Amino acid sequence: MSKPNWVFLSPHLDDAVLSCGGIIRELAIKGSRVEIWTICAGDPPAGPRPPFAMSLEQRWQTGPESVAARRIEDRAACARVGATAVHFDLPDCIYRRLPDGSPLVDGENDLWQPLPEGEIPLAERLAEQIKARLEGNCRLAAPLGLGDHIDHRLVRAAALGLNIPIYFYPDYPYAARPGVDIQKYLLPGWRRRRFVISPAALDAWRSAIELYPSQISSLWRDLDEMHNAFQAYVEQGGGRSLWIKPE
Repeated sequence: MSKPNWVFLSPHLDDAVLSCGGIIRELAIKGSRVEIWTICAGDPPAGPRPPFAMSLEQRWQTGPESVAARRIEDRAACARVGATAVHFDLPDCIYRRLPDGSPLVDGENDLWQPLPEGEIPLAERLAEQIKARLEGNCRLAAPLGLGDHIDHRLVRAAALGLNIPIYFYPDYPYAARPGVDIQKYLLPGWRRRRFVISPAALDAWRSAIELYPSQISSLWRDLDEMHNAFQAYVEQGGGRSLWIKPE
């Protein structure tokens, strides 16, 4: 199997495709071998799932097989943009627990908390795992962390811990929120790289987002709203830039 020359880190089973599916498709069209490594793609730990997690599973209409269903969605969406899906075994934050056994996330507001001190060693371990899997001159892209979701913060922290050149992408749909300030997520010396995305790549990106039916209800009212929001984001130039962190 050919080694990838681009790897996109995705906190969840949708983030990389949502955020930069057009860039990924364009890279694939031009001959790059792209993999999307979803970090929080593991099965929930044994035992009862936290109440908030079960409420989300009900919203997604996936039930207790939520992670397995979302992995199936992700493989199809990644393939649509020409990438290979790779799923790590860390559970989503909605399933993780604190050292005392209580849920890391009790409700919606807990999703946007700063990275807890107890998760910092986890970010360090993830950095080691990512570095061990990277091959040769493979280029790495990671989320900027727009929106401040705890798992996005985790993956950003792991990427920054690698101390290698990295491309960072704005997290969509957070990047489309009014008043979002990308600059506060950039560090000194980072520079912007813009990509030209063909109509064919844009169509692939849009249709790949549709392949995450479980997540549509969490992000938009319905598919029509998703299409309108996507079109507005594209017309504003969204999804066409990565920011490069030098070594």
